[in-house]
Amino acid sequence: MADDITRDLVVYIQSISYSGSTSTTLLSEPIPIFIDSTDPNLWLPESVCDAFEDAFDLELDSGSDLYLVNDTHHTDLLSSNAEVTFRLSDVSSGGDTVTITLPYEAFALTAKSPLVDNSSYYFPIKRAANSTQYTLGRTFLQEAYVSADYERGIFNVSACAWNEDADQNIVTVSSKTSDSSSCSQSSCSSSASSESAGSPLSRGAVAGIAIAALVGVVILAVIMFFFIRRQRQKNTYKATPPGPDTSVLSGPVHNPFPPEPSSSSNDPSPPQGSFWSPDTIFRGNSESYNGGSSGDGVQNENSVNEQGLEIDGHEVHPVYHELGGMEIGKLSANSAHAVTDEQIRRPGT
Repeated sequence: MADDITRDLVVYIQSISYSGSTSTTLLSEPIPIFIDSTDPNLWLPESVCDAFEDAFDLELDSGSDLYLVNDTHHTDLLSSNAEVTFRLSDVSSGGDTVTITLPYEAFALTAKSPLVDNSSYYFPIKRAANSTQYTLGRTFLQEAYVSADYERGIFNVSACAWNEDADQNIVTVSSKTSDSSSCSQSSCSSSASSESAGSPLSRGAVAGIAIAALVGVVILAVIMFFFIRRQRQKNTYKATPPGPDTSVLSGPVHNPFPPEPSSSSNDPSPPQGSFWSPDTIFRGNSESYNGGSSGDGVQNENSVNEQGLEIDGHEVHPVYHELGGMEIGKLSANSAHAVTDEQIRRPGT
């Protein structure tokens, strides 16, 4: 076989000759050519195509680019018993050769639409542009067959034997590692059956089967593990509606009203705790905020109430207190004495 795997079945055509109404040589110089069963045509050098035209009285149709043959011409060629003989070898000259002879019937192919408008016979040869296009297509393989041994890189081209009474002789192509290169069908089958009956599986075969089974079990276990894990994750992270937030519903109480003083107590001191309001400042004090005298006529120079706030005429710090949804404005030292305790306690004031 050739090194190019796309054109590996390459032989040499040492000669092509024609015999019929006359005899002539169509190819005298050997050429390498590729055997390809995917193409119906014979791709040959232009000089060889010219020789075919003269021998078979062919004419190239410009519309279809085919050598069309009408019915009358087809009948004449059949009656002439025209034949084409190919001499093949694996070398350009000498060596072992095989002769393949194709009658005209092998070349009489039928062209149909879309190749031509009307069905017609045609002669399947094509003009090759160079040696890389030289090809023996399916037309050639009507009278020849090819056997290929790709393990050894060799192939064989043989002529078809049209003997209907020939005895069948099937030959097995053995493996390259086999002891015998070839054997008949009966001997190969009998030896194979005796070997299979007398010999158990080799250790390598048993080990291969065991490893394959183990790998299959591991793969199955991994698949089941991930499937079960995925199901558990779905069940774990399944969405549930959130419960009510009690802290939002109840909410903290900001700036509560100070507890009312007990009626039974005469202690005017403000309630204990961190909350304080203007009541804590004014309760039990009727002094003047601008340094005036108290109710008993005693001048207060530096009065301090129970919360430690100075009310001796200096500015009292602003006090904010939310009551009943309304905001109480800032109290200054000059205006604080105009607000009574009752007005401060009364909601809406």
